[in-house]
Amino acid sequence: MSASGERQPLLVDPRVSQPYKAGSSMSAPRNHSSSSSSGSSTFAGSTSGLLSHDSSTSTTLLNPQIHDFESSATTTSVGTPADGISRPLSAASLRVRVDKQSQATADALAMYNRPPHGFEDYEEPDIWTRRGGAPLYAQHSLYWKLRLAWSQSLAIILSSSFLIFIVIWALSIQLLAAVLRRIPSPLKRLLVFLGLMAPQTGARLPKPSWERDWDDAPRWKKEKLVKDVRYYAGSCGFEIVNEQVETADGFYLRVNRIIDKESSHQRHSDGRGGFPVLIMHGLFQSSGSFVTSEERSLAFWLARRGKYQVFLGNNRGVFDMGHRKYSRKDPRFWDWNIRDLAVHDLPALVDYVRRETGYEKIGFIGHSQGNGTAFISLSLNMVPDLGTKLTYFGALAPAVFAGPLTTCFPFTALSHMDWEAWRRFFGVLDFIPLMKISYDWCPAYPYALLGYQMFAFLFAWTDANWLPRRKAKMFRFTPQPVSSASIFWWAGKDGFATRGCTMDPNAPQWFDGRFPPLSVYSGGMDFLVLTDPLIKRIQEQDTDVRLIRWKRQEEAEHCDHFWAADAVEWCFQDILEDIELTRLRYPEELQGGKDKPARIVSKFEEDVERKASGLAVKTSYPHADLVRNLDQQDGDQTPTNASYNKGRFE
Repeated sequence: MSASGERQPLLVDPRVSQPYKAGSSMSAPRNHSSSSSSGSSTFAGSTSGLLSHDSSTSTTLLNPQIHDFESSATTTSVGTPADGISRPLSAASLRVRVDKQSQATADALAMYNRPPHGFEDYEEPDIWTRRGGAPLYAQHSLYWKLRLAWSQSLAIILSSSFLIFIVIWALSIQLLAAVLRRIPSPLKRLLVFLGLMAPQTGARLPKPSWERDWDDAPRWKKEKLVKDVRYYAGSCGFEIVNEQVETADGFYLRVNRIIDKESSHQRHSDGRGGFPVLIMHGLFQSSGSFVTSEERSLAFWLARRGKYQVFLGNNRGVFDMGHRKYSRKDPRFWDWNIRDLAVHDLPALVDYVRRETGYEKIGFIGHSQGNGTAFISLSLNMVPDLGTKLTYFGALAPAVFAGPLTTCFPFTALSHMDWEAWRRFFGVLDFIPLMKISYDWCPAYPYALLGYQMFAFLFAWTDANWLPRRKAKMFRFTPQPVSSASIFWWAGKDGFATRGCTMDPNAPQWFDGRFPPLSVYSGGMDFLVLTDPLIKRIQEQDTDVRLIRWKRQEEAEHCDHFWAADAVEWCFQDILEDIELTRLRYPEELQGGKDKPARIVSKFEEDVERKASGLAVKTSYPHADLVRNLDQQDGDQTPTNASYNKGRFE
């Protein structure tokens, strides 16, 4: 309470682990904090801004009317340049208010109202010891530039050594495994007897056969390895148009629009094209991940089979995209992590697709970090109103809960590094710049080979489910540049690998009824993320989320839901079914003012419809009523189909 007796609003800053009252003197440290002392305000233990509200604070339901994120966002800027565009003086001074639908909602859910303050205060400020590690951007003196050049040069040497060590280690393990496979049986028994080799348990799995009726391998023998997604689209009878989106904080994002020459010219009776679908990639990847499986690529398959308008989004920094004000050599360009992607990038991409296609709502599919970003965006106190713009959310290998792999090397070593050590080792620009240098200058085949070996070691991937001939072009687009601060958020001290969750597991509620209908696809051989805790959370706590499908493919690994040779049979058909169940109906499908067939909608949308019809709002939505037993129609009786999921929820 203030001195006047008026209640101060509760403000929530997603970069701070505790809520704070307006006018308080609590410091708001950056999300890449190095402090570990008790009582310090770090982000450890709470990463989504899902903080319990003050008992005296009430939150009103947002207006169901669709609003563009760009039009509802306001920025707090310092100074107005001659061109009339109000811009922040630094990345730390940029603040965006979201969900500004009413004053009560703004008071309760405002995110960035606090005066810009990203670093600790020191009696004798030193730009190189401030929490967060980023320099005072306004002081671009010669000394500052020289010190930045020196620190980054040292970081390049150290991080490159780390990368080379990882690659050599990975290659050594592969070489050792190949040698052991060729050891004669008598010598193997002797080594086992001496305790120098572990005994082989179980029957050896047969080498998979890659003969497929649909595979025309000779057709692709002369295919080139290039860094242009348009080349791979042209090889399959598609076109890709490169488009650009600008976020509220000034970053330019590359969007690849899929043009199917067979159906893109077709229009419905209202003049619009097919239903729009946005697909987002995972960490270290790009839109190229969804176009390198020929006609069975996820982007091409949905565009042709569903006759959808497919858009492939990319995170900031990918494909050499820049910023309205900062160059790629400026630390401000790289001062971001997944929270910025959730607040700025994803809403900007969704609004762009809506505006370009004329649809109020679109479908969304994300892999790993791509869906992890969406889960954070849709969470309370972030951008939950984004859910009213989505009819469907398909999560491939959802990155919400960490898997057992994050407790192994090198994650264990990285998790002990605070920000001060991290920025000295990896710098304050992009993470391990040698990866980008290799991407630009290394020959295609060696780059793809080394990229695969590195990620196979780090993330326990194998190519067991891939077509071997595709592997080189799959890794032509991997890895892509990521900010050092972002990887610190994932792997550094008190990061995702340590916390085990992208959000606060102790928060009573993550999502509300605005969350769109959800499908989850997981792999039994995915050790990087866990899906069971997410499903349990939805079942027991976030019951407003309408889970329409949870499918586990036991032999699938982290990237197999779009890279596996059998990905179409594993999940593409199901994704198409789910989109059809949830998408907006075309005018010719509406008969007598009714939707045919019936749609699955979010709880929020159904509540609005029931209120408009004078019906009571439901308070309980059993998951068993939402999960459709669709697979039985095709004779699929495996324990990973939707019928099995329905049984789990009953």
